[in-house]
Amino acid sequence: MIMLDISKVTRGTGPVTNNRVFAELKSITMRDILSKGQGNKNLKQDFFAVYSNWLNSCTIAPVKGLDQFPYLYFVNGVTQTYDIFFREYKGKRFRTAKGDYPYLKLSVDNWVYLEDDEIRENDAVALTYPFYENGGIPRNFNLLLDRCEELKVPVMIDAAYFGTCYDVDFDYSHRAIEMLGFSLSKCFAMSSFRIGIQFSKRKFNYLAELQTNSRYFNQVGAYVGLKLMQKFPADFIPSTYKTPHQEICKKMDLLPTNCIMLANIKPEDRRFDKLLEDKRFPQVTLPDGAYHRVGISKYISDKDSKVKKLLKQLLGK
Repeated sequence: MIMLDISKVTRGTGPVTNNRVFAELKSITMRDILSKGQGNKNLKQDFFAVYSNWLNSCTIAPVKGLDQFPYLYFVNGVTQTYDIFFREYKGKRFRTAKGDYPYLKLSVDNWVYLEDDEIRENDAVALTYPFYENGGIPRNFNLLLDRCEELKVPVMIDAAYFGTCYDVDFDYSHRAIEMLGFSLSKCFAMSSFRIGIQFSKRKFNYLAELQTNSRYFNQVGAYVGLKLMQKFPADFIPSTYKTPHQEICKKMDLLPTNCIMLANIKPEDRRFDKLLEDKRFPQVTLPDGAYHRVGISKYISDKDSKVKKLLKQLLGK
């Protein structure tokens, strides 16, 4: 087997760029944003309605359980949902899985890996689902949620990879899940716009006050996200790149995942050892059955130079 050059493989998770998405983004004018975005008194409600329908209409990675969350909030990406979760439960010990998104470890001092101690009453759990390792279901997920429900341990779910995953179902209906955050950053390659939605079982009065009465939310991001979701269904990106993703994984002798941005590394493969070094944290031994992951978006992204030109025009990059 002739394998591809691995120089474009990344440790992080860059999005897959699509020219049709960027063309639509380019068509949105400042006049549109001011008149139809900031000038629309129902923008937040429209955003929530379209986003919820966009999620529920997905067929390549169906979603279940959003109706369990009565309160919706605009968030500046899922990162803000983490910050809200940390604020609400600041006296607790936070828990994360080995190999999961490192934001929790960077943000709080009192944390322990799920694999290193049992769940206790003063814990608060944050997990990615779609999972950071493979776009699938976290390890021992339902057993963990059952235990959290039993001990009344709050659970926050980071669903930032939704819109890039295929051939997997996402069930958010478990009663232990208190907060759930989605973002358009990965799906539409627009992290600089900070567009996200938070589903919550609790009402946060300060968010309601700011976003409803004062309209303190990212109205530019809300309008842009609204337009893109109306144009491109949640199936669009994963359906477009599912086959290229699988082909690239095969050519690179990597294990395909449920996420078009990611591939898993075979246990005996040492090609990426240097790339995966992260000096911010001690080296972690993953549990049995878990795999290290790498980003492969650069191999399947649209190659047209219009993308780079538009990014430079919009973001100064």
